[in-house]
Amino acid sequence: MVRRDDEGGPLTILGGGPAGLAVAHYAHRAGVSFALYERTAELGGLCRTFQHGAHRYDAGAHRFHDRDAEVTLDVRLLLGAELASVSAPSQIFNRGRFLDFPPSTLGWLLAQGFGEAARVAAELVRTRWRRPRPERSFEDYATNRYGRRLGKPLLLDYSEKLWGLPAAELAPDVATRRLSGLTLASLAVELLRPHRRTAHLDGAFLYPRTGYGAIADRIVAGLPAADLHTGHEVTGLACDGGRVRSVDFAGARSVPITGRLVSTLPLTVLVRLLGDALPVTARRAAVHLRFRHVRIVFLRLARARCTPNATIYLPDPRLCVSRISEPKNRSAAMAPADETSLVAEVPCSSGDAISVLDDGVLANRVVGELAEVGLIDPQEVVEWRHHLLPNAYPVCAIDYADSVRAIRDGLRAIANVDLLGRGGLFWYSHLHDQLRLAKDYIRSIPDGAGRSTPTTEHVATHREIGEQAVVRAPTP
Repeated sequence: MVRRDDEGGPLTILGGGPAGLAVAHYAHRAGVSFALYERTAELGGLCRTFQHGAHRYDAGAHRFHDRDAEVTLDVRLLLGAELASVSAPSQIFNRGRFLDFPPSTLGWLLAQGFGEAARVAAELVRTRWRRPRPERSFEDYATNRYGRRLGKPLLLDYSEKLWGLPAAELAPDVATRRLSGLTLASLAVELLRPHRRTAHLDGAFLYPRTGYGAIADRIVAGLPAADLHTGHEVTGLACDGGRVRSVDFAGARSVPITGRLVSTLPLTVLVRLLGDALPVTARRAAVHLRFRHVRIVFLRLARARCTPNATIYLPDPRLCVSRISEPKNRSAAMAPADETSLVAEVPCSSGDAISVLDDGVLANRVVGELAEVGLIDPQEVVEWRHHLLPNAYPVCAIDYADSVRAIRDGLRAIANVDLLGRGGLFWYSHLHDQLRLAKDYIRSIPDGAGRSTPTTEHVATHREIGEQAVVRAPTP
């Protein structure tokens, strides 16, 4: 949502996560003045690297994919030699076994047995010849392409666990291209040439040597410190004449708004802050949107290494852990030579059983689950740390797009508010997406003569970005 009024005031950016920092970064490069406000004491949001003693670990199993050449160049210029190419596999735990993920067809066949492999192959054939069911849900999407025998353990179970809804209630938007190469053709290729792996199995990505948070740290280091304000929790937005005139912060602080306001706050939070300035249809729509939180449990282990994997997925609904990463497999600088660590991700929703667990109780449960699947010996756990990542994932329920559209329609009545970021757009996206949309946004701002930069007309709509097949980005 980008409008082009010629306004003389600076940009006001709400939220100091990846999207907010990206806007500030490109604004500073373009000579556009700004002021950024972040609720917590730290900048970076989900793009942070924590440090505990000699160990470093990220706020999740992050990696940077080279999906946008221009954005990748920007990141390389930021980090220089700090950004390294990494090749590390991922696996999924299924029926007591760790299998390559995305799976090699031959590996899946050998692990499941020829009988199950034949049933999977037969179902794949049927999915190609039968008339596909309308893809209203993610369940429709997955079963149309892979059938239930393959789709359930590799896609449906994990997605239901991550998003907290049955696959039949999730929108097809949550699909990724992780299994795009798993086809009958790839089955034939790998059976006839078992040493050849199809392109979708490539585990290569880019990663900063000292952790993913180095990207945010370098952005922050290049920005004027006086324009970055942490510890500023927004409590209200004062509107008058179809514009936001001021931002109220906790502690009775208030800042006037004379230019554009860029919100990367969760969309539901923005609606609450605007209150009666939005039509009732927008406020009602926000009730139907929700976010999924993630609880991070870091385990320091008295052993040199656990696995060779970058990431391990645990779709089993009996387990609270959804995904595990071993930081040392991304960079040797993340742990001392004689120790390693695991970072477990536990998704939850506000008020559910996981969200209210005591930190220590959750840590003990995580240790027990990882021991159950054979990843660790509990005796090797030296210590643990816990972090909460609120509003980490917008939940893409079947009808979420209608609710988002109603809110955006309501926001049109407020002339100087723009939305960006995973939470602000209510769009599951990645860091390269945040950087691209921020760059396009700054390019769209008119110069002093009222001209917008000709290289982009507006933030992209219905464009393919990252792992998403279709982006429902905002319309201007």
